[in-house]
Amino acid sequence: MSKERTKIRKTLNYLIRAAIILVTYGFIYRQVFHQRKPQEILHVFDSILLQRETWTMLGLLVFLMFVNWGLESFKWQLLIGKIEKVSFFKAYIAVLTGVSISLFTPNRTGDYLGRVFILDKGSHVDGILVTIVGSIAQFMVTLCIGLFCLLSFFDQYLAVSFRLHHYLLAGLILLVPVIVFFLLLFYFKIGLLADIIGRYFPGKWEKIARHISVFRRFSSKELLWVLLMSLARYVIFSSQFLILLRISGAMIPPAQGFILIPVIFLVMAIVPSIALADLGIRGSVSLYILGLYFTTFASGVPVPEIAILAASTALWLINLILPAILGTLFVFNLKFFRNNKLL
Repeated sequence: MSKERTKIRKTLNYLIRAAIILVTYGFIYRQVFHQRKPQEILHVFDSILLQRETWTMLGLLVFLMFVNWGLESFKWQLLIGKIEKVSFFKAYIAVLTGVSISLFTPNRTGDYLGRVFILDKGSHVDGILVTIVGSIAQFMVTLCIGLFCLLSFFDQYLAVSFRLHHYLLAGLILLVPVIVFFLLLFYFKIGLLADIIGRYFPGKWEKIARHISVFRRFSSKELLWVLLMSLARYVIFSSQFLILLRISGAMIPPAQGFILIPVIFLVMAIVPSIALADLGIRGSVSLYILGLYFTTFASGVPVPEIAILAASTALWLINLILPAILGTLFVFNLKFFRNNKLL
């Protein structure tokens, strides 16, 4: 009976792995070739690729992509080390497989499963929870920088009556630092969640409280390192976007780019989406927000819509689709069933 169960478990593991690969490639194919009309954007890409210096910049962008996910791997290695010690290479594989699964799941929730199912002995539930800590850190960076840039964006780009503009700006100046303060307080005191649940939600919540107690294992110094690595990643993909805008022909000054791009990322972070739908959402949001620069500061210059869409698409391809394709190479390392259990 034990051998039969083992055989069934192995068969199910293979079937789930194969299904993930098929669904991932199916979604990529459908998004790239059916959901969009890429002819105009590809025309821009063709003209860009004819320039010799563009190849150097694209090489730099791909290199930054590997650095970006390398930082995420270091971050996850530090976090998951509280559950199970993993090598940096194994952490990198876990991160890439997480990207693959996240493509077709709402708000990229599949990223957690793609990572923790690579563990040999550690609790999958605890692994998901510590992975969420890393996601919270990245979201915090996006939210905090985006909110502060929103102040400048509001002041320079939002056209409302003078009196309303004055009151709204004053309100934001007071509100944003308060929001950021409480976000940071929550992040560095995240271990208190277990105490709160254990104290105020006894009984059936005890098991949940035991899992959430994993948050207590992180020191403030470790949480700070995770936050700093999240900040480094943010700087990298913001710079990638600015570089892509410039080589695509959307000549936005860096000072303005580093105000507008964080606002784009802020909107993207708070809008629920499936990662594949990100391309459409990202393109629309980027086009609207970056277009404001040309209508506000570059009067007479038409908004380079195709260049903006090309840059947005290229960032999506480099930072999500390429890692997702690489991640499918390691999907067969995932262990969905251990000891006849899924989690």
